[in-house]
Amino acid sequence: RHRAENPQCPFVMDPNMSGNVPVTGPSLIPDYRSEAVRLASFDNWPVPHIVRPQDLARAGFYSLKNSDNTKCAYCKGVVRAWEANDIPDLEHKRHFPSCPYVIYTINPRLQNRGSSSIPESSCFKHMNVINHTVDGDLDELGVQKHNGPKRPEYGTVESRLRSFTTWSPNLIQTPDLLSQAGFYYEGMGDQVRCFHCDGGLRHWDPDD
Repeated sequence: RHRAENPQCPFVMDPNMSGNVPVTGPSLIPDYRSEAVRLASFDNWPVPHIVRPQDLARAGFYSLKNSDNTKCAYCKGVVRAWEANDIPDLEHKRHFPSCPYVIYTINPRLQNRGSSSIPESSCFKHMNVINHTVDGDLDELGVQKHNGPKRPEYGTVESRLRSFTTWSPNLIQTPDLLSQAGFYYEGMGDQVRCFHCDGGLRHWDPDD
């Protein structure tokens, strides 16, 4: 029903890129979309005196455990042969300007610092870059331009689930299912609202 009423809601179109934080279980594959996980990949980083792991992880890169090769968790672009005074944010922006992480995280960060333009001192040197193009355009990556969730405090399934403390147990739609679908409870009747697009639904039918 969420999809039928609000098909353009970013959460409906792609929950993973909408600011939603799902309930996750243990996984053998590291989720490099997490900055903490990316930073942990640099445990044996060979050139901390040239470029800091903290700066690389913040710029979206994780270590490939092969010399100083790094890879973006989002566009899969690989950058290596880092040199002194390289700024990971700027190098990421320069080599992979269409990367969704560059567009939605790095560019706003640079603009906030008043550094959206790349200084002359950071011009191309001799850095080797692999994967010169992003793997597919933004549509293929499932990235939609948006201004972020309208209610970010309900960005996790757990926070939405907590809003259903007074939800009627007589309704077929359970708090768990509604929370997973992006809804939080407004505390009135059976009225719920999407944390991202702010679309509200009520008068639920048994078949919804």
